[in-house]
This record gives sequence, structure tokens and C-alpha cells, in this order.
Amino acid sequence: MCKKIFVILFVYLGIGVKAQHQFTTNVAHESLVEAIRINHDVIQGRTTFFERQAEEKPLMFQKTRVLIGELNRIANNLKDFIDKIQEEVNTERVIYDLLDEDHYSVLIFSKNGKLTQRGEKLKTKIDSLYTQGHKINIHQLSQLKNFANDHFKTDVTYFDFNEKELSFFDNLFYDKSNYGMMMSMYCLFLNVQNFQLLYYGTVMSY
Repeated sequence: MCKKIFVILFVYLGIGVKAQHQFTTNVAHESLVEAIRINHDVIQGRTTFFERQAEEKPLMFQKTRVLIGELNRIANNLKDFIDKIQEEVNTERVIYDLLDEDHYSVLIFSKNGKLTQRGEKLKTKIDSLYTQGHKINIHQLSQLKNFANDHFKTDVTYFDFNEKELSFFDNLFYDKSNYGMMMSMYCLFLNVQNFQLLYYGTVMSY
């Protein structure tokens, strides 16, 4: 009888731990998605406000309007690319662990650790945003420069805790599990939005 109770308790605890893990996973994922949704609304609002200002004072904002339009085009292109990958992977299947272990990582990394064609496309889009980020920084503001360097500079070397060299993408996707890859991609998405908002903040302060 005691043995039976122990087995039932063990199974119950196992289910409880798994449920807690899925709850925590869901909360973390939902928090990121909510932050992305809020940022999207704020960016839309600021874009509308800026366009209105540019129409009222075309000479003052003519050059900035072109720069910010190009920034948003490149940023939105990168975000759309990330969205398509996230849809393809399927968020729910990642959260409930219904995919092969390396399902997500093989989209970005080949077996020898190099970038796949999809990974190279992602790199190209990030590089474009990095280049545009410096082009729009006409006032040489350190916050814009530092943000672009910290989040979008792909030709930089990182080091792990064992002093092993990591590429930009190995550092970005340090956790190559399906969940780790998915969340890192959401964080990249959020960084793109934050950069757009940071630039709007500088434009509207001049």
C-alpha cells in the first residue's frame, strides 16, 4: 500500500513539475509577445504623429522623413522575416515540446555550425539595419551608436564562460533548444522595435 502511494505521489509530482514548467514557459513567452504588441502600437502612434509634423513643417523634417522612412522599411522587413520563421516553427508546438529537438536550430545553423541560407538572409537583414542605424545617426548620438553596436553588429566576437570564441549568432542563439531559439528570436524582434523607438525619441527631441 505504501509503495503504491509512493508511485502515485511520484507521478503526481512529475505532472506538477511539468505543468509548472509549462506555466513558467507560457508566462515568459506571453510577456515577450505582450511587450512586442505594446511596442507595435507605440511605433504606429509615433509614426502617425511624426508624419503629421512632417506635413506641417516639410522643410524642417524633409531629410529626417526620408531617413526614418528607410529605417522603418528595413526594420519592418527584418520583423516580417522573423514573424515568418516563428509561424513556420509554430509557437504552441515549441511551448508544449512537440517538435524534434533540433527543429528550430536547423533553420538557422547547418550541421557544421555555419549559417544556412535562411540564416544568411537573417544576417543580411540585420546588417542592413546596422548600416542604416549609423546612416540615420546624423547627430552622432552615443545612445544610437551604442545600441546598434550592441545589438546589430554581426562581425563581432563574443566569449563564453570558458573563454571560447562565439560568433554573433552563436551568442544570440546560445541556447539552441527550440524554446531558446524561439525566445532569442523574439528578443531580436524586440530589440528592433526598441531601436525604432529610440530613434523616434531622438528625432522628437530636436
